Formats: sequence, C-alpha cells, structure tokens
Amino acid sequence: MAFDVKIQLNKKFSVPADIDTVYNLLADVPASTSHFPDLENLIEEAANTYRWEMKKIGLGPIQLQTIYACEYTCDPESKSITWVPRDTANNSAKVSGEWIITETATGCDINLLTDAVITIPLPSLAGIGLKPVVKIEFETLSNTYIKNLARALSNVTATA
Repeated sequence: MAFDVKIQLNKKFSVPADIDTVYNLLADVPASTSHFPDLENLIEEAANTYRWEMKKIGLGPIQLQTIYACEYTCDPESKSITWVPRDTANNSAKVSGEWIITETATGCDINLLTDAVITIPLPSLAGIGLKPVVKIEFETLSNTYIKNLARALSNVTATA
C-alpha cells in the first residue's frame, strides 16, 4: 500500500532585478533548479521536459526519494512560465505550477504557485504521522529555493 500527500504552495517574494533578468533565470530550468536544495539530479528527458531526482531521505532501512518529471512552457512575450506533470519511469510525485512575474517600480514581484501530489510507498497507516512531516519538508525546501533565487537575483542587479 501507499498513501498520497497533497501540497499546495503560494509563495510571493520581491527582487530588485528587472523583468527580463528574472524571466531569463526562471525560464532556464537547469539554471533555476541549480538553486534548489537537495536536488540530486536534473535530467532532460525531452525538449522542455525534465526529471527531478531529489536526494534520498529517511532513517535506517526506510529511505525515500522523490522523483518526478515536468514539461515546461515558457513564453518570452508574456513572461509566463508554467509546468505540468509528465509520466516517466519511477515517478513518485506529480507536480504542476507556474511562476507569475510582475514588474514593479523597484524590480519584480514573483509568485510561485505549485500543486504537488507525492506518493509515499508505505502503509497508509504511516500517513497519519508522516503527512505533516512531508508537507513541512516540501515547504522548507521551497522556502530555501526562494531565498536562494532572491539572493541570486539581488546579486545580478548589484553587479550589473
């Protein structure tokens, strides 16, 4: 048996970088994901489709690894970036989302919207204790990702 953990994120942050700089970093999936903590591998499976392989976590004999693939659609005209799940071998999650970039007088406001369903290959009874832990871990990784991106986009402006 297995159980699913459903997660929705809506994270907003601001950076002093201009909209082209922000879009160019976020639309470049390998460059953007290089700022994501605990990402073990990012594998391009097809044009604009990447498989994320996170580092294994757990204690003792129980080791879990989240693996999922997404197809990205980036539009430089509208500065939109979206992703949808794609089935690949060994997927343990389905993730979709979008970056919303809004130009401001001092830089950009950025909104990360993500919907994820992570399948944990343990008995559903374990879900009682593990679901909150999985949600907290996902949110912690996402918060660190945002901090890393904000730092990178602040440094680009400072050195330009």
